[in-house]
Amino acid sequence: MRIALVGPFTGPSLAGAFAFPESAGPLPPGYPGAPLMTVLAKALVARGHEVAAITTDYATPIAELEPFRSFAGRDIRAYFCPQRPRSFRSAYGRRGRMLDFFRYERDCLRRAIADFAPEVVHAHWTYEFAWAALDSGVPTLATAHDSPLKVVRFTPNMYRLWRYFMARRVLARCRHLTAVSPDLERDLRDLAPGPIRVVANPIAEEILRSPGCVERAMDSKMLMMVLNGWTDLKNGATALHAFQLARRADPDLRLVCFGSGFEPDGEAASWAAGQGFTANVEFRGPTPHALILEKMRTSMALLHPSRWEACCMSIAEAMSVGLPVIAGQATDGVPWQLDDGRAGVLADVTNPQSLADAVVALSRDRDRWNGISAAARARARELFAIDPVVDRYVALYASTLPPSPAAVAVAAASA
Repeated sequence: MRIALVGPFTGPSLAGAFAFPESAGPLPPGYPGAPLMTVLAKALVARGHEVAAITTDYATPIAELEPFRSFAGRDIRAYFCPQRPRSFRSAYGRRGRMLDFFRYERDCLRRAIADFAPEVVHAHWTYEFAWAALDSGVPTLATAHDSPLKVVRFTPNMYRLWRYFMARRVLARCRHLTAVSPDLERDLRDLAPGPIRVVANPIAEEILRSPGCVERAMDSKMLMMVLNGWTDLKNGATALHAFQLARRADPDLRLVCFGSGFEPDGEAASWAAGQGFTANVEFRGPTPHALILEKMRTSMALLHPSRWEACCMSIAEAMSVGLPVIAGQATDGVPWQLDDGRAGVLADVTNPQSLADAVVALSRDRDRWNGISAAARARARELFAIDPVVDRYVALYASTLPPSPAAVAVAAASA
Protein backbone atom coordinates (compact mmCIF):
# COMPACT_ATOMS: atom_id res chain seq x y z
CA MET A 1 0.00 0.00 0.00
CA ARG A 2 1.19 3.53 -0.77
CA ILE A 3 0.71 5.56 2.44
CA ALA A 4 1.30 9.23 3.23
CA LEU A 5 1.78 9.95 6.93
CA VAL A 6 0.98 13.62 7.51
CA GLY A 7 1.85 15.07 10.89
CA PRO A 8 4.68 16.26 13.15
CA PHE A 9 7.97 14.70 12.06
CA THR A 10 11.41 15.95 13.03
CA GLY A 11 14.26 15.81 10.55
CA PRO A 12 16.68 14.31 13.10
CA SER A 13 14.29 11.48 14.00
CA LEU A 14 13.78 10.60 10.32
CA ALA A 15 17.52 10.81 9.63
CA GLY A 16 18.20 8.53 12.59
CA ALA A 17 15.72 5.89 11.40
CA PHE A 18 16.23 5.97 7.61
CA ALA A 19 19.13 6.38 5.21
CA PHE A 20 19.15 9.57 3.12
CA PRO A 21 21.84 10.46 0.56
CA GLU A 22 24.50 12.81 1.91
CA SER A 23 24.44 14.75 -1.38
CA ALA A 24 21.01 16.15 -0.48
CA GLY A 25 22.36 17.74 2.69
CA PRO A 26 20.87 17.46 6.18
CA LEU A 27 17.13 17.19 6.60
CA PRO A 28 15.38 20.37 7.83
CA PRO A 29 14.46 20.51 11.55
CA GLY A 30 10.81 19.75 10.87
CA TYR A 31 8.07 19.92 13.48
CA PRO A 32 9.28 19.45 17.08
CA GLY A 33 7.74 16.68 19.14
CA ALA A 34 7.93 13.08 20.26
CA PRO A 35 9.26 10.49 17.77
CA LEU A 36 6.04 8.46 17.60
CA MET A 37 5.42 9.39 13.94
CA THR A 38 8.82 8.04 12.94
CA VAL A 39 8.16 4.87 14.94
CA LEU A 40 4.97 4.32 12.92
CA ALA A 41 6.69 5.10 9.61
CA LYS A 42 9.50 2.67 10.35
CA ALA A 43 7.06 -0.12 11.20
CA LEU A 44 5.05 0.41 8.01
CA VAL A 45 8.19 0.39 5.86
CA ALA A 46 9.32 -2.82 7.55
CA ARG A 47 6.09 -4.43 6.35
CA GLY A 48 6.79 -3.50 2.75
CA HIS A 49 4.57 -0.44 2.38
CA GLU A 50 5.63 2.62 0.37
CA VAL A 51 5.63 5.51 2.83
CA ALA A 52 5.99 9.27 2.72
CA ALA A 53 6.50 11.43 5.82
CA ILE A 54 4.93 14.86 5.26
CA THR A 55 5.32 17.66 7.80
CA THR A 56 5.81 21.40 8.29
CA ASP A 57 8.77 23.43 9.51
CA TYR A 58 8.72 26.94 11.00
CA ALA A 59 12.46 27.10 11.76
CA THR A 60 13.57 27.09 8.10
CA PRO A 61 13.00 30.24 6.00
CA ILE A 62 9.86 29.89 3.90
CA ALA A 63 11.70 30.59 0.65
CA GLU A 64 13.90 27.53 1.19
CA LEU A 65 10.92 25.17 1.41
CA GLU A 66 8.11 26.66 -0.67
CA PRO A 67 5.90 24.84 -1.61
CA PHE A 68 7.84 21.84 -0.23
CA ARG A 69 11.21 20.15 -0.26
CA SER A 70 11.35 16.42 -0.71
CA PHE A 71 14.11 14.00 0.18
CA ALA A 72 14.21 10.51 -1.30
CA GLY A 73 15.56 8.12 1.28
CA ARG A 74 16.36 4.48 0.74
CA ASP A 75 13.03 3.33 2.19
CA ILE A 76 10.96 6.51 2.61
CA ARG A 77 10.25 9.86 1.04
CA ALA A 78 10.27 12.91 3.34
CA TYR A 79 8.49 16.18 2.58
CA PHE A 80 9.03 19.41 4.51
CA CYS A 81 6.50 22.20 3.93
CA PRO A 82 6.90 25.80 5.11
CA GLN A 83 5.06 27.19 8.10
CA ARG A 84 4.71 30.89 8.83
CA PRO A 85 6.57 31.74 12.03
CA ARG A 86 3.86 33.74 13.80
CA SER A 87 0.28 32.96 14.76
CA PHE A 88 -1.37 36.38 14.41
CA ARG A 89 1.24 39.05 13.74
CA SER A 90 2.78 39.54 10.31
CA ALA A 91 6.33 38.43 9.61
CA TYR A 92 8.45 38.68 6.45
CA GLY A 93 5.54 40.13 4.51
CA ARG A 94 3.13 37.34 5.45
CA ARG A 95 0.25 37.60 7.87
CA GLY A 96 -0.08 35.27 10.85
CA ARG A 97 -0.98 31.68 10.04
CA MET A 98 -3.99 31.60 12.33
CA LEU A 99 -5.71 34.52 10.57
CA ASP A 100 -6.58 32.24 7.64
CA PHE A 101 -6.62 28.98 9.63
CA PHE A 102 -3.27 27.83 8.20
CA ARG A 103 -4.48 28.10 4.60
CA TYR A 104 -1.00 28.64 3.19
CA GLU A 105 0.41 25.69 5.15
CA ARG A 106 -2.54 23.51 4.15
CA ASP A 107 -2.04 24.34 0.48
CA CYS A 108 1.63 23.34 0.70
CA LEU A 109 0.78 20.11 2.51
CA ARG A 110 -1.86 19.29 -0.08
CA ARG A 111 0.65 19.82 -2.89
CA ALA A 112 3.11 17.51 -1.16
CA ILE A 113 0.41 14.85 -0.85
CA ALA A 114 -0.39 15.20 -4.54
CA ASP A 115 3.29 14.88 -5.44
CA PHE A 116 3.54 11.55 -3.62
CA ALA A 117 0.16 10.35 -4.97
CA PRO A 118 -0.69 7.94 -2.14
CA GLU A 119 -3.52 5.43 -2.00
CA VAL A 120 -4.36 6.54 1.52
CA VAL A 121 -3.40 9.36 3.87
CA HIS A 122 -3.01 8.91 7.63
CA ALA A 123 -3.17 12.39 9.20
CA HIS A 124 -2.29 13.01 12.84
CA TRP A 125 -3.83 15.77 14.98
CA THR A 126 -7.17 17.19 13.90
CA TYR A 127 -5.93 20.59 12.79
CA GLU A 128 -4.00 21.67 9.69
CA PHE A 129 -2.59 18.20 8.98
CA ALA A 130 -5.98 16.47 8.86
CA TRP A 131 -7.61 19.44 7.11
CA ALA A 132 -5.05 19.30 4.28
CA ALA A 133 -5.42 15.53 4.00
CA LEU A 134 -9.19 15.76 3.73
CA ASP A 135 -8.89 18.49 1.09
CA SER A 136 -6.52 16.32 -0.96
CA GLY A 137 -9.35 14.06 -2.07
CA VAL A 138 -7.33 10.97 -1.11
CA PRO A 139 -9.01 8.50 1.27
CA THR A 140 -8.00 9.67 4.74
CA LEU A 141 -7.75 8.18 8.21
CA ALA A 142 -7.32 10.87 10.89
CA THR A 143 -5.95 10.26 14.37
CA ALA A 144 -6.93 12.62 17.19
CA HIS A 145 -4.31 13.22 19.88
CA ASP A 146 -6.08 15.85 21.97
CA SER A 147 -9.46 17.17 23.05
CA PRO A 148 -9.80 20.67 21.55
CA LEU A 149 -12.32 21.81 24.16
CA LYS A 150 -10.18 20.68 27.09
CA VAL A 151 -7.04 22.17 25.59
CA VAL A 152 -8.68 25.60 25.32
CA ARG A 153 -10.19 25.18 28.79
CA PHE A 154 -6.79 24.57 30.37
CA THR A 155 -4.89 27.03 28.14
CA PRO A 156 -7.41 29.84 27.61
CA ASN A 157 -5.89 32.11 24.98
CA MET A 158 -6.86 33.37 21.54
CA TYR A 159 -4.61 30.93 19.68
CA ARG A 160 -6.11 27.89 21.38
CA LEU A 161 -9.64 29.23 20.85
CA TRP A 162 -9.05 29.53 17.12
CA ARG A 163 -7.48 26.08 17.08
CA TYR A 164 -10.62 24.78 18.76
CA PHE A 165 -12.74 26.12 15.90
CA MET A 166 -10.33 24.56 13.40
CA ALA A 167 -10.69 21.17 15.07
CA ARG A 168 -14.48 21.40 15.18
CA ARG A 169 -14.53 21.97 11.43
CA VAL A 170 -12.08 19.14 10.77
CA LEU A 171 -13.74 16.60 13.07
CA ALA A 172 -17.13 17.17 11.41
CA ARG A 173 -15.58 15.89 8.15
CA CYS A 174 -13.73 12.85 9.57
CA ARG A 175 -15.61 9.75 8.45
CA HIS A 176 -12.64 7.60 9.45
CA LEU A 177 -11.23 8.63 12.82
CA THR A 178 -9.21 7.11 15.64
CA ALA A 179 -8.46 8.41 19.12
CA VAL A 180 -5.46 7.48 21.23
CA SER A 181 -7.41 6.69 24.44
CA PRO A 182 -10.95 5.84 25.57
CA ASP A 183 -11.24 9.17 27.41
CA LEU A 184 -10.45 11.06 24.23
CA GLU A 185 -12.94 8.97 22.26
CA ARG A 186 -15.65 9.99 24.74
CA ASP A 187 -14.71 13.65 24.38
CA LEU A 188 -14.95 13.55 20.59
CA ARG A 189 -17.76 11.13 19.84
CA ASP A 190 -20.40 13.87 19.43
CA LEU A 191 -18.16 15.93 17.14
CA ALA A 192 -17.49 13.32 14.43
CA PRO A 193 -19.98 11.84 11.96
CA GLY A 194 -19.10 8.19 12.56
CA PRO A 195 -17.63 5.77 15.08
CA ILE A 196 -14.21 6.50 16.55
CA ARG A 197 -11.79 3.61 17.03
CA VAL A 198 -9.35 3.64 19.95
CA VAL A 199 -5.75 2.91 18.95
CA ALA A 200 -3.02 3.82 21.44
CA ASN A 201 0.21 5.53 20.49
CA PRO A 202 2.94 3.05 19.55
CA ILE A 203 6.25 2.61 21.36
CA ALA A 204 9.33 1.46 19.49
CA GLU A 205 10.02 -2.24 19.88
CA GLU A 206 13.59 -1.60 21.02
CA ILE A 207 12.25 0.37 24.01
CA LEU A 208 9.77 -2.33 24.96
CA ARG A 209 12.51 -4.96 24.70
CA SER A 210 15.13 -2.87 26.52
CA PRO A 211 16.62 -4.14 29.80
CA GLY A 212 14.42 -1.77 31.78
CA CYS A 213 15.34 -0.04 35.02
CA VAL A 214 18.68 -0.89 36.55
CA GLU A 215 18.65 -3.01 39.68
CA ARG A 216 19.30 -0.14 42.10
CA ALA A 217 17.07 2.46 40.40
CA MET A 218 14.79 2.73 43.43
CA ASP A 219 17.75 3.53 45.68
CA SER A 220 18.76 6.49 43.51
CA LYS A 221 16.18 8.69 45.26
CA MET A 222 15.91 10.41 41.88
CA LEU A 223 12.58 11.66 40.58
CA MET A 224 12.24 13.02 37.07
CA MET A 225 9.66 15.17 35.27
CA VAL A 226 9.24 15.42 31.50
CA LEU A 227 6.88 18.28 30.72
CA ASN A 228 6.75 20.54 27.68
CA GLY A 229 5.49 23.93 28.76
CA TRP A 230 5.28 25.91 31.98
CA THR A 231 1.48 26.08 31.93
CA ASP A 232 -1.49 25.42 34.20
CA LEU A 233 -2.26 22.40 32.02
CA LYS A 234 1.10 20.76 32.72
CA ASN A 235 0.89 21.85 36.38
CA GLY A 236 4.61 21.90 37.05
CA ALA A 237 4.23 24.40 39.90
CA THR A 238 2.25 21.93 41.99
CA ALA A 239 4.87 19.24 41.41
CA LEU A 240 7.75 21.52 42.44
CA HIS A 241 5.87 22.43 45.62
CA ALA A 242 5.05 18.77 46.29
CA PHE A 243 8.68 17.76 45.87
CA GLN A 244 9.81 20.15 48.58
CA LEU A 245 7.10 18.81 50.89
CA ALA A 246 8.36 15.27 50.19
CA ARG A 247 11.93 16.34 51.07
CA ARG A 248 10.78 17.15 54.59
CA ALA A 249 10.27 13.40 55.06
CA ASP A 250 13.29 12.36 52.98
CA PRO A 251 15.95 15.08 52.43
CA ASP A 252 17.91 12.80 50.07
CA LEU A 253 15.24 12.97 47.34
CA ARG A 254 16.30 14.69 44.11
CA LEU A 255 14.35 15.94 41.09
CA VAL A 256 15.49 16.47 37.49
CA CYS A 257 13.18 18.47 35.18
CA PHE A 258 13.21 18.07 31.39
CA GLY A 259 11.29 19.90 28.67
CA SER A 260 10.63 23.38 27.31
CA GLY A 261 10.06 25.90 30.07
CA PHE A 262 12.32 23.95 32.42
CA GLU A 263 15.67 25.30 31.23
CA PRO A 264 18.22 26.36 33.88
CA ASP A 265 17.25 29.98 33.20
CA GLY A 266 13.65 29.25 32.17
CA GLU A 267 10.26 30.11 33.60
CA ALA A 268 10.04 27.12 35.93
CA ALA A 269 13.48 27.73 37.43
CA SER A 270 12.73 31.42 37.92
CA TRP A 271 9.40 30.69 39.62
CA ALA A 272 10.93 27.98 41.82
CA ALA A 273 13.72 30.34 42.92
CA GLY A 274 11.15 32.94 43.90
CA GLN A 275 9.26 30.38 45.98
CA GLY A 276 12.33 28.84 47.57
CA PHE A 277 11.65 25.52 45.82
CA THR A 278 15.04 24.86 44.21
CA ALA A 279 16.72 22.61 46.80
CA ASN A 280 17.84 19.32 45.17
CA VAL A 281 16.14 20.34 41.89
CA GLU A 282 17.99 20.36 38.56
CA PHE A 283 16.51 22.09 35.51
CA ARG A 284 17.75 20.72 32.18
CA GLY A 285 15.17 21.91 29.65
CA PRO A 286 14.80 20.26 26.21
CA THR A 287 16.96 17.13 26.10
CA PRO A 288 17.64 14.50 23.41
CA HIS A 289 15.16 11.65 23.57
CA ALA A 290 17.84 8.99 24.06
CA LEU A 291 19.20 10.75 27.14
CA ILE A 292 15.73 10.97 28.68
CA LEU A 293 15.19 7.26 28.11
CA GLU A 294 18.51 6.49 29.78
CA LYS A 295 17.57 8.66 32.76
CA MET A 296 14.31 6.72 33.05
CA ARG A 297 16.26 3.50 33.49
CA THR A 298 18.18 4.87 36.47
CA SER A 299 15.52 6.89 38.32
CA MET A 300 13.13 6.04 41.13
CA ALA A 301 9.94 7.44 39.58
CA LEU A 302 8.46 9.71 36.93
CA LEU A 303 6.46 12.54 38.51
CA HIS A 304 3.80 13.62 36.01
CA PRO A 305 1.44 16.29 37.39
CA SER A 306 -0.45 17.15 34.18
CA ARG A 307 -4.15 17.99 34.58
CA TRP A 308 -5.06 16.50 31.19
CA GLU A 309 -3.55 13.98 28.78
CA ALA A 310 -4.82 11.81 25.95
CA CYS A 311 -2.13 9.13 25.71
CA CYS A 312 0.99 10.58 27.28
CA MET A 313 4.20 9.44 25.58
CA SER A 314 6.40 10.23 28.59
CA ILE A 315 4.21 8.01 30.76
CA ALA A 316 4.13 5.30 28.09
CA GLU A 317 7.91 5.30 27.75
CA ALA A 318 8.43 5.24 31.52
CA MET A 319 6.06 2.26 31.75
CA SER A 320 7.92 0.54 28.93
CA VAL A 321 11.18 0.51 30.90
CA GLY A 322 9.48 -0.28 34.21
CA LEU A 323 9.85 3.16 35.79
CA PRO A 324 6.93 3.70 38.23
CA VAL A 325 4.81 6.74 37.36
CA ILE A 326 3.10 9.03 39.87
CA ALA A 327 0.30 10.89 38.07
CA GLY A 328 -3.24 12.21 38.29
CA GLN A 329 -6.10 10.08 39.56
CA ALA A 330 -8.57 12.39 37.77
CA THR A 331 -6.38 13.25 34.76
CA ASP A 332 -8.06 12.01 31.57
CA GLY A 333 -6.06 9.27 29.90
CA VAL A 334 -3.83 8.57 32.90
CA PRO A 335 -5.87 6.03 34.95
CA TRP A 336 -6.43 4.09 31.70
CA GLN A 337 -2.70 4.04 30.93
CA LEU A 338 -1.83 3.05 34.51
CA ASP A 339 -4.53 0.36 34.67
CA ASP A 340 -6.45 2.23 37.39
CA GLY A 341 -3.41 2.30 39.66
CA ARG A 342 -2.26 -1.29 39.21
CA ALA A 343 0.57 -0.19 36.89
CA GLY A 344 1.40 3.13 38.56
CA VAL A 345 0.58 5.46 41.44
CA LEU A 346 -2.50 7.68 41.20
CA ALA A 347 -2.71 10.84 43.32
CA ASP A 348 -4.53 14.17 43.44
CA VAL A 349 -2.30 16.36 41.25
CA THR A 350 -4.15 19.50 42.34
CA ASN A 351 -2.97 18.92 45.94
CA PRO A 352 0.79 19.24 46.65
CA GLN A 353 0.51 17.23 49.86
CA SER A 354 -1.22 14.34 48.05
CA LEU A 355 1.60 14.22 45.50
CA ALA A 356 4.23 14.45 48.24
CA ASP A 357 2.63 11.62 50.22
CA ALA A 358 2.60 9.45 47.09
CA VAL A 359 6.31 10.08 46.48
CA VAL A 360 7.30 9.29 50.06
CA ALA A 361 5.13 6.17 50.30
CA LEU A 362 6.59 4.74 47.09
CA SER A 363 10.17 5.54 48.12
CA ARG A 364 9.74 3.50 51.33
CA ASP A 365 8.10 0.37 49.89
CA ARG A 366 10.45 -1.76 47.81
CA ASP A 367 7.94 -4.58 47.27
CA ARG A 368 5.39 -2.11 45.95
CA TRP A 369 7.99 -0.44 43.73
CA ASN A 370 9.01 -3.79 42.23
CA GLY A 371 5.38 -4.82 41.72
CA ILE A 372 4.48 -1.56 39.96
CA SER A 373 7.61 -1.75 37.81
CA ALA A 374 6.70 -5.23 36.56
CA ALA A 375 3.02 -4.34 36.08
CA ALA A 376 3.93 -1.18 34.17
CA ARG A 377 6.08 -3.10 31.69
CA ALA A 378 3.33 -5.65 31.12
CA ARG A 379 0.72 -2.92 30.66
CA ALA A 380 2.97 -1.11 28.19
CA ARG A 381 3.28 -4.23 26.05
CA GLU A 382 -0.49 -4.65 26.17
CA LEU A 383 -1.26 -1.09 25.05
CA PHE A 384 1.66 0.22 23.05
CA ALA A 385 3.35 -2.72 21.25
CA ILE A 386 3.98 -1.61 17.68
CA ASP A 387 2.79 -4.74 15.84
CA PRO A 388 -0.84 -4.74 17.13
CA VAL A 389 -1.03 -0.96 16.60
CA VAL A 390 0.14 -1.28 12.99
CA ASP A 391 -2.21 -4.23 12.41
CA ARG A 392 -5.15 -2.05 13.42
CA TYR A 393 -4.02 0.92 11.37
CA VAL A 394 -3.45 -1.13 8.21
CA ALA A 395 -6.94 -2.64 8.55
CA LEU A 396 -8.37 0.86 8.99
CA TYR A 397 -6.46 2.11 5.94
CA ALA A 398 -8.10 -0.62 3.88
CA SER A 399 -11.53 0.36 5.21
CA THR A 400 -11.11 3.92 3.87
CA LEU A 401 -10.55 2.73 0.30
CA PRO A 402 -13.41 2.49 -2.18
CA PRO A 403 -14.37 -1.08 -3.10
CA SER A 404 -12.52 -2.56 -6.02
CA PRO A 405 -14.38 -3.13 -9.34
CA ALA A 406 -14.25 -6.87 -8.68
CA ALA A 407 -15.88 -6.44 -5.28
CA VAL A 408 -18.55 -4.20 -6.77
CA ALA A 409 -19.25 -6.80 -9.45
CA VAL A 410 -19.54 -9.59 -6.86
CA ALA A 411 -21.89 -7.50 -4.76
CA ALA A 412 -24.05 -6.69 -7.79
CA ALA A 413 -24.19 -10.33 -8.84
CA SER A 414 -25.33 -11.45 -5.40
CA ALA A 415 -27.97 -8.72 -5.05
